[in-house]
Amino acid sequence: MRLNLTHKIHSIALVILVLMAIAAIHSIRLTALISDDLNAITTGILPVTEKISRINVHALEQGVLLERMIIEISAAGEHKELVKTRKQFAHIGSLTVNEFEEARALLQTVIDTGLNSSLSIPVLIQKLDSIEEIYINHETHGLLLIDHPTKVSEDFDSKVGDLIIHQDALDASIADLRRHVEVVTNETVDFANKLEHELLVTNIALTLTAAIVGISFAIIVTRILMRAVQNLVNGTEAVERGDLDTNVEVLSQDEVGRLTGSFNHMVGELRLKERIKDTFGKYMDPRIVTSLLDNPELSEPRGDRHEMTVLFIDLKGFTSISEALEPFDLVLMVNNFFSHMTDAISDNNGVVDKFMGDAVMAYWGPPFNSSEEHATLACKAALSALQHLDEFREDVREKLGAKADDLEIDLRIGISTGDMIIGTIGSRVSMNFTVIGDPVNLGARLEGANKAYGTHILISERTHEMAHKSIRCREMDLIRVKGKSNPTRIYEVNNAIHASTHFQSGIELYRSQSWSQAISAFDAAFLDHPTDPAVQVYLNRIAHLQSIPPAADWDGVWNFETK
Repeated sequence: MRLNLTHKIHSIALVILVLMAIAAIHSIRLTALISDDLNAITTGILPVTEKISRINVHALEQGVLLERMIIEISAAGEHKELVKTRKQFAHIGSLTVNEFEEARALLQTVIDTGLNSSLSIPVLIQKLDSIEEIYINHETHGLLLIDHPTKVSEDFDSKVGDLIIHQDALDASIADLRRHVEVVTNETVDFANKLEHELLVTNIALTLTAAIVGISFAIIVTRILMRAVQNLVNGTEAVERGDLDTNVEVLSQDEVGRLTGSFNHMVGELRLKERIKDTFGKYMDPRIVTSLLDNPELSEPRGDRHEMTVLFIDLKGFTSISEALEPFDLVLMVNNFFSHMTDAISDNNGVVDKFMGDAVMAYWGPPFNSSEEHATLACKAALSALQHLDEFREDVREKLGAKADDLEIDLRIGISTGDMIIGTIGSRVSMNFTVIGDPVNLGARLEGANKAYGTHILISERTHEMAHKSIRCREMDLIRVKGKSNPTRIYEVNNAIHASTHFQSGIELYRSQSWSQAISAFDAAFLDHPTDPAVQVYLNRIAHLQSIPPAADWDGVWNFETK
């Protein structure tokens, strides 16, 4: 049977109430017995004692009448008020008989009340009957004396002697009856005291029992409840620590038990979610999986426009690398490369969008990043990717051994910021939560543009505007990518090369077609950074433009004819 908390609490209260009711009923019964005994004493025994006293008084009164008569006869030889004396004697006798009847009725009433000491009452009635019999004999002898025709004779004197004997017997019987009444009274009082003591002991015992049982039940229920609650608390704390394998034992079928079952079900759902996130997180960013699980409506085809930043990373020379390695070794190397790049992106709160052959696409922005930090985070991720590149090279050498000696391992990164569409895009059978828009295409173009300048990281003008306070950059060029008519100013992110005034002057002179002065500026920049490939790119470009001059309306923009 399932008992909820209310039933358990009510059960404890009911047990206590039952014990208290038993104590009350027993107390009432004993109190009633005590009351009956006391009532028997006050309404039966004591009145009987009074009746016996009156009988004794009446007998004494009759004795006084007879004694007065005898004294008068002895003195005068006759009793002048004999008729009056007889009438008084008979009247007193009638009163005495009534007293006996009333006393007997009182004793019978005591028996009828069920007095516990009533075993002594029948004996009392027998003694009363015996006294009445003695009294009747006494009264009969008294009447014989009064009615004796010859007051002065031996027979009269003999009857006076008999009367004295009957009088003594009556006094002795009355005294014995009084002692017996006293015994009955004492028995009744003792029995009442015994009941009172039993009442006190019973009340104390039942009260203690009720307290012990109530406290015991309360302790048991409280312990069970607190154990279940503590298990829930421990389970909750374990889940807070990330332990989703927690399962709390269900100890009861009450509300706490049902709550425990619901908690286990909830943890099971969270565990399933985590497994889904862990499984699908290998195919897409875990935050996308989390968003789709928490907000199923995001899986519907839709999109939102936000200013965001996109990043493309490409493994340089992948074609030649793939030709030099066996398929198994190639897969190991590419997977390792993706792992390093993913770490660099994830460490800077980026979302890995997809892997494309040997390339990685990632993005930053709402709803995963604030609108102020996405460009800076993307640039930091690009710099972190360069650091991971050194680690990746070491891993390749360790895993491939001599096969890695001839491999040229490097990477190129393009970053672009602008308004994009983010949402669920795809067909009925395959969907992808991704970003699209012109800034995405520009990011891919900038990744490829690194080949033209010998650089690692190129960013768009909007990216530079948002991140230049936190990232060391230098202007690289003003270009027009294939398919676009408007030029784009691009910048290089490179902590190893400090911004050179000679390089910047060279770019400005180059755009004004001051070729000789531009060459001088780039030569000076080369002296500042002899390993800077961008300087040689501009020197080669100036040489080309000197041999094949640009159009008169040339705006200094370099056109990229390939993607």
